[in-house]
Amino acid sequence: MSEEEIKKGLNIYLYYWTIPVFLAFVIINYSLRNFKIEALNLGLMISVVSFLFGFLITITFSMLLNRSSSLKEDLAIEAGRLVSLYFLSKQLGQKFHEKIIEKIDEYAICTLRDYTNYEISRDPMYSMYLNTPLMEIKDKSQEAAANSFYYVLGEFEPLREKLEYLTNRRVEWSIKIADYLLGIILIILLFLNRGDSFTNAIFVVLSTIIIFIFLIIEDFDDLRIGDYTYNISNSEQIFDLIGKERYYPEEVVDRVELTPNRTYRIGIQDKITKKEKIFQIQYNPKFNSRLRFLTKKVKKDAL
Repeated sequence: MSEEEIKKGLNIYLYYWTIPVFLAFVIINYSLRNFKIEALNLGLMISVVSFLFGFLITITFSMLLNRSSSLKEDLAIEAGRLVSLYFLSKQLGQKFHEKIIEKIDEYAICTLRDYTNYEISRDPMYSMYLNTPLMEIKDKSQEAAANSFYYVLGEFEPLREKLEYLTNRRVEWSIKIADYLLGIILIILLFLNRGDSFTNAIFVVLSTIIIFIFLIIEDFDDLRIGDYTYNISNSEQIFDLIGKERYYPEEVVDRVELTPNRTYRIGIQDKITKKEKIFQIQYNPKFNSRLRFLTKKVKKDAL
């Protein structure tokens, strides 16, 4: 297998289940072709449920998109602050600079590994304060750099707190239940309102779209898509800046573009103990087999 044959893995999201759901609705539609209820005013019921469903879905997506927009902006600011801390520390002595590099690296790793649990980034953040006695301040330029470092660090903490809140926030369960309940009722009404073949086919498509909406809501709500991609991209820039190999959690590897013959740090976590081991692996034709071997080894060692 040559380098040219190395292919990037597929991104798998929940809304890919739309395809089997569509096929299931096709089967249901065929099975119920002779079933029809005449007594109910299905047209009126469909109109009412459609209005309520559309109203709640609009609210749900508005909440999700607002959170996603805020996260994208704050993640960009976060990366900028980390870059500032790196360059400012460079003027304050080699020992202090190396400690800040270590903490920036630790911060980027833990926020990539547990993106929906941003509170674990507190320790590397607070450690930057604890290492400030290592600063070398011998002249006015270093004094100015130290003041700027403290300012950026002070502005960084409320930003980190905001990111912690945004990554932990989810759509209220009551709104989700209402969305799903109305969507399911609408699907049932569509299948009960039998018509000609063309109308029935339209109902199949509409029902499939409703399920697609449910699944994409879950993907956005669990931060599987959208802003997490920006966090990965920003972290890559940070790792390159501080001179460390890029780190990726095992589950993210298939979502990023890897360069042949480049070495990466891959974090493999045991699902039971939640302990992670980081391995340096070169991306070559044996990358995937090496990754599978190490994954099995971590699981075996945890037993």
